[in-house]
This record gives sequence, structure tokens and C-alpha cells, in this order.
Amino acid sequence: MLSFYPGPSKVHPEALKFIQEAFDQGIVSINHRSARFEELLKDTLEILHVQWNIPSDYTIYFVSSATEAWEIVAQSLIEKQSLHIYNGAFGKKWAHYTQEIYPNAQSIAFDTQEGLANMYLPSLEQVDTICLVQSETSNGTGQTISRAMFGDVLIAVDATSSMGGIELPWNEADVWLASVQKCIGIPAGLGIMICSPKALARAEKLGRKSHYNDVLLMEENRQRFQTHYTPNVLSIFVLNRLTHLLPNLSIIDAQTRKKMKTWEDFWASNTSWGLKCLIENPVLRLPTVLALQGDPTQIRLIQQKCLAAGIELGKGYGDWQANTVRIANFPSHTENDIQTLIQLLTHEL
Repeated sequence: MLSFYPGPSKVHPEALKFIQEAFDQGIVSINHRSARFEELLKDTLEILHVQWNIPSDYTIYFVSSATEAWEIVAQSLIEKQSLHIYNGAFGKKWAHYTQEIYPNAQSIAFDTQEGLANMYLPSLEQVDTICLVQSETSNGTGQTISRAMFGDVLIAVDATSSMGGIELPWNEADVWLASVQKCIGIPAGLGIMICSPKALARAEKLGRKSHYNDVLLMEENRQRFQTHYTPNVLSIFVLNRLTHLLPNLSIIDAQTRKKMKTWEDFWASNTSWGLKCLIENPVLRLPTVLALQGDPTQIRLIQQKCLAAGIELGKGYGDWQANTVRIANFPSHTENDIQTLIQLLTHEL
């Protein structure tokens, strides 16, 4: 089965080799407090900084998932009140779960066709933390993140469907979070949380060590090249090997955008399916997930045709469940994969 589902999606072709290597070398059985694990973690953090162009003063942590990181942000970093700004289902969920911890957390929804930069913001006088979704998987929108919009607040960004696939403006936010089952091309079960010095200073100020996943405990362990919990060592190993293997993120970014252009050109010139890009403005489209809108009958038909041929597309999500189909465009998806799907779609027209 060739999966274009936008997460979990196609695992990187090299991952199986590295999984076997981890088994052969006994990596899957090592103690996470051992010198061998510390060496692995140290090297993984270092190569991520280099290959993803992460600022040297930003720190990287491994957690179980991006959704767990939502809760870590709330418990460790929100001082009094957060503001969640979103245009899709995952941003709305983040706001909901934060409100379970901080009932006074505010939220603002904006239109998918407008973009974050064009929206009107209320007074931020009482807000100390802004929570944004850079890559909204539910509708295929991608946002430009800029501190200039928000002033001197802490900014946390969910980049689950873009981290590892496109370059991110690390210095424009204080927390970046993602899971590995999308652009990173690894089976689900590992999350990445990247924090600025400002985020660590906020954690120090609040000093909430009463939570097991507190950022301070995570940082204490990171300084010893350990994790605060028993981690997914296999995924960390595979991430390490993939990051050493793949080119710098700037090159991956260019490849991702080139592949998305192939998709945009195809759907612009092949109208027989009656599908069009859900997001009208190309600037607002996420380069890693293409959402196509059409008649629900046609949506079901294209999904059925692809499944019969051994190809899985992403179903619609949330408000767009019935009338959209989503196509992942992750680094694990090769040009050959794309042409295989294009040929099927062309043949079935």
C-alpha cells in the first residue's frame, strides 16, 4: 500500500534498514540511562541542529507526541492566560484542551482563505502566551509566523505537518512542536519539542516541577543527554540515521515545494474530476499537504479508485470531512510515487 495519507503516512524508504540495524546492534534493548544512549541522544540533538538549521541556543526535547506537547506548554509555560488563534480542527482542539487546564484561555478563529497575517487581533494586555498552528493538517493551510504581530509574549507553534519538510523560522517563535509520523517519515510514537531561551526562562520563572512533564525536568535531563522518561529509543535511533542521511533542510524545502508545484499544475490542468484546491490563494497553501475540494460523490469515487489500486489518500477532516480529499507531500514521497498516482488519476479520468 502506497500511503498519501497526511499522517501517519508513508514511512521513509530507508527507515526499514535502520530499524533492522537497531535490532542487530541491540539498540532496541539499551538502557536510557546508559552511556550508549547518552551518546546516541547527544549525536541526534547535534545533527538536528545542523541539518535543520536550528539556532544553537534553542533546545530540543523528545516527548510522546505533539498533542502531549500541547499539555506541556499549558502546564509549564502559560503564566496566566493564553490566546489560541486557529483556522482548523487541530488548532481548535489545542484551544479546547488548554481550556480544560486554564478555563480562561481565549481563542479566535479566522477564515481559511484569509491567513493569519490579515486578521484583526484584540488587546493582548492580559495574554502572556500565543498558541498558533503553522501547518493545519485538516485543511492544508500554512501560516507565516512572525513575532512582529504579537509583541513581547511567548509564542508556541504546532508544526506537526511541516517540521522536517520545509524550513521553519525558528527565531520567530519560542516553542515548536511536531510528531514524527508526517514529514519526518518515521512510524508514530515520538514527538519533538524545540524551545527558545525565552521559553526556558519562563519555565524557570514559573517553577512548576509538580508536573512530571515539566520543561525544567526535561531540561535537567537534556543537560545529561538523557530524557526525563523512558523514551522511544528505536525512533530516536531511526531519526538519527535519517537526519545524517538526508540533505540539509534547505534542500528538502526546495524539493518539497517543487513536488507541490507538480500537484498544483496537475489539478489545474485536469478538471474532469471536478476537484479544485480548497485553499484558493497559493501563498496560504501548506506545501506538505494539499487539500482538494469537490462533490462528495466524486470524493468517495476517487478514494475508492485509489484504494483498489493500492494507494491510500487522506480523507477529509472536521468541517471538510465529506467534500475534501487530502494528499500528503512529505519527503518520503518520491517523484516516482507522485507520477504513479498521477498516472492512475489520468487513466481513471
